[in-house]
Amino acid sequence: MAAIIEIENLTKQYRGHRGQKAVDSLNLIVEEGAIFGFVGPNGAGKTSTLRIMATLLQPTQGEIRIAGHSTTKAPRRVRAVIGYMPDFFGVYNDMLVWEYLDFFGACYHLPIPQRMQLIGDLLELVDLAHRRDDPVERLSRGMKQRLALARTLAHDPQVLILDEPTTAQDHSGRYQLAELSKQFHGDRQGTVLMITHDVDLIARYAHRLIVLHEGRVLLDGPTGEVFSQVEELKKSFVVPPVAMQLARELAHLGVPAQVLTLEDFYQVCVPKQVTRKAG
Repeated sequence: MAAIIEIENLTKQYRGHRGQKAVDSLNLIVEEGAIFGFVGPNGAGKTSTLRIMATLLQPTQGEIRIAGHSTTKAPRRVRAVIGYMPDFFGVYNDMLVWEYLDFFGACYHLPIPQRMQLIGDLLELVDLAHRRDDPVERLSRGMKQRLALARTLAHDPQVLILDEPTTAQDHSGRYQLAELSKQFHGDRQGTVLMITHDVDLIARYAHRLIVLHEGRVLLDGPTGEVFSQVEELKKSFVVPPVAMQLARELAHLGVPAQVLTLEDFYQVCVPKQVTRKAG
């Protein structure tokens, strides 16, 4: 298969983080027409890599090419071939649902007749046709997430980049979004890159699994093979965001905290002297 994404010696270092690189000399080839899962602990470089792919960040060194176009030298051409859905997405609450999609269709210079047909098709796809004339602000967060996915598909991209696409979804919604990604891959022979903490979702839908750690590729291969290499991958690398958020909040308060992985759950631990003082 031809390469759709080529990452060469990619490095990203943020100001004020001396010696610490979010992405560290990353090299990766992503073949066209498959679903890829990106997993790893918080701070592994997943989101930074995807944001550079989406032309939202400039790399410190190295380069990413998507469909032959450089994200730094030809960002407009890259944007024409990708659909990017970030973890925290923006919607315009003062628009109606159909107006929201019409606006983004216009941004991609789609003619009005094509936009009208496209809006109906996309709303059917994400199960929001019945909310077509509702203000966006009346949608639940999960519905807004589905609307954001519809927006990313408006210009028929070759590559779909999803950063935690199921965070606002209930159990059925999680799988609905995953099925939509699978449908995009199947119908359009598109390539999907998905960051998620939901390992069950990755195991069910991803053809290839890439594990990042400290800005580098730790494991890369067919999903089943990677899971077999690391039996405890789910517990070792994928910690629920709420546990990590709690640990970070405690750290901001000056309380050292550690997330421990137990057999069936996660525990945020603090030193005994802290709990005694609090008592």
